[in-house]
Amino acid sequence: MRIIELKEVMANLEVMNDSEFNALGMATTKFNNERVLAFFSDEKYLEAILDNKNIVALITTKQIYDKKIIPDEYGLIISDDPKLQFYEIHNKLVENEFYWAKFENKIADTAVISDGAYIEDHSIVIGENSVIEAGVVIHSGSIIGDNVIIRSGCKIGTNGFQFLNDGTKVISVKTGGRAVIKDNVEIQHNCCVDRGVLGGDTILSKYVKLDNFIHVAHDDIIGERTFITAGVKLAGRVTIGEDCWIGVNATISNGITIGNNCKITLGAVVTRSVPDNSTVSGNFAIEHSRFIDFIKSIR
Repeated sequence: MRIIELKEVMANLEVMNDSEFNALGMATTKFNNERVLAFFSDEKYLEAILDNKNIVALITTKQIYDKKIIPDEYGLIISDDPKLQFYEIHNKLVENEFYWAKFENKIADTAVISDGAYIEDHSIVIGENSVIEAGVVIHSGSIIGDNVIIRSGCKIGTNGFQFLNDGTKVISVKTGGRAVIKDNVEIQHNCCVDRGVLGGDTILSKYVKLDNFIHVAHDDIIGERTFITAGVKLAGRVTIGEDCWIGVNATISNGITIGNNCKITLGAVVTRSVPDNSTVSGNFAIEHSRFIDFIKSIR
């Protein structure tokens, strides 16, 4: 889509330079090959924006634009409130099926779906030999692979928790992405898996196992063979690597990255990213041996 085409749904846009984009995101968002429209309202993020080669277009203020610090090749929209404009554009794009188009449900003949489950009427895929138990709700925008088991009480493809407080009112940010559950995943009872918000996907990779009462927020990505035990809360945009163990009632803050082969012990509150092959404990979580030393020191 080109920036100038946005004027068809938002006539008040002030477009200074046209460009083609196919995703929305932020300077710190991880992308593959997308061409991204982002907002830029604080000069301290200039370096991060310029370093992110996926960002090709910006919504910025007249004050920043006049300083000529943005390279000429970027698409540009001028706004008094770039962040608010960004989310208003996003909401319009969701309404116009920019991120994904509706389609008829595709449910494999071998899938076993309880009469007590509720499946919305469009844009759902359920693969071969998957089992959907009674009391499960599958929302549109859910892509479920083969040999998946979803136990009773789970909600899949729910709206992400994303709001914008502009100082006078609170704006609800529409959920534009999907929930993707890959082959051989098992989700125990009463879990909730949100869809991605900005058109990206919440992803549970192959052989992921979720225990009871787990919340997986929008845009989370969970690597293959990772086990997440009961009561864990994952905030938005969390990335967890392969072969990890997340202990009972652990909480992982938004935007955190957990490396491969990591262990998060029970009740840990993780507020910083964790490198590969690490074990962390405590509130706030630190390397496990340091945590044990601290506990010994206060006895």
